Amino acid sequence: MLTASSDLREYLTGFPSSFGFVYTDAQESVFFTDPRYAEGAKAALKGEFISVEIAKSEETVLDYIKSKKIRRLAVPLARLTMPQYEKLRAKRFKLTDSMPAFEQAMAVKSEEELSLIRRACEIAEEAYGLFLQELREGMTENECAGLLEYLMRRCGAQDRSFETIIAFGKNSSVPHHAPCGDRLMPEMPVLMDFGCRYGGYCSDMTRTVWFGSHPDEHFVAMYDAVYGAHMKAAENIRAGMTGKEADAVARDHLREKGIDKFFTHSLGHGIGINIHEKPVVGPSGKQKLCDGMVFSIEPGAYFEGQFGIRIEDSAYMENGRAVSFMKTDKKLTVLNR
Repeated sequence: MLTASSDLREYLTGFPSSFGFVYTDAQESVFFTDPRYAEGAKAALKGEFISVEIAKSEETVLDYIKSKKIRRLAVPLARLTMPQYEKLRAKRFKLTDSMPAFEQAMAVKSEEELSLIRRACEIAEEAYGLFLQELREGMTENECAGLLEYLMRRCGAQDRSFETIIAFGKNSSVPHHAPCGDRLMPEMPVLMDFGCRYGGYCSDMTRTVWFGSHPDEHFVAMYDAVYGAHMKAAENIRAGMTGKEADAVARDHLREKGIDKFFTHSLGHGIGINIHEKPVVGPSGKQKLCDGMVFSIEPGAYFEGQFGIRIEDSAYMENGRAVSFMKTDKKLTVLNR
């Protein structure tokens, strides 16, 4: 098996790098990287099952594999570019796809992986609490996004999980709004979607709060509906359900409230080394949920030109039920400043 994709390489080694290849067969596992990473990799992987070798190019690695008389090679086909694929074929390897094996293995977390995700969630929540104390009228979305990312690093994060979303007022009706120079004014919602990486693993959470002292009645009613959908999903997701069935728990609740058409994305997605991985927790999710899986629970409702609401926790399956990593209250927070 030959693995070059950075996330899959980090999954196999636990060592992040921008260049490298992991070669694995029945006898050995070798992490080939260049001199920039060699010293750090050797220190990080000392005593592990995987050895570290210097290779300045892909050709060096392929020549090593050919020297072992290897003919059939497993690679993650979905991650290969056409030139990479053609180069492997030119070496006369018979290629098979390793991606299904990666997806199956990565979908169920070990206790060590769960502990890293738990810490990433703790850091995100700690930073969120500090951020709310700093939120003031006149701040821009960009300023807030930068502050929240700084606070996550100050609390121990190695990086953000994804580009932080901060959306004020009507901007919150765009699920993946890009923060801009719009300024925070009294009596408007604030949607914050953020997460961090710790030990290579991600957290993901979203909170929607009201900045002001007089929340709009329609906003409050819609918030209650989304909150109800979140709690119903969190309380009723069970092992053996498919991702589609889990999604339906929240979607049906919003349908009862007459706003399911405003829920425009899936209930959730798998979380791990990547912020989006298996299992799919949405209308297309066919995989059954089982203990050890980690995923988001994030129902939302988006009213174009008015506001949007999303409430998200990172959760994991334990003893057949969904358990949230997050401890912060998900009921409506009103920031009266």
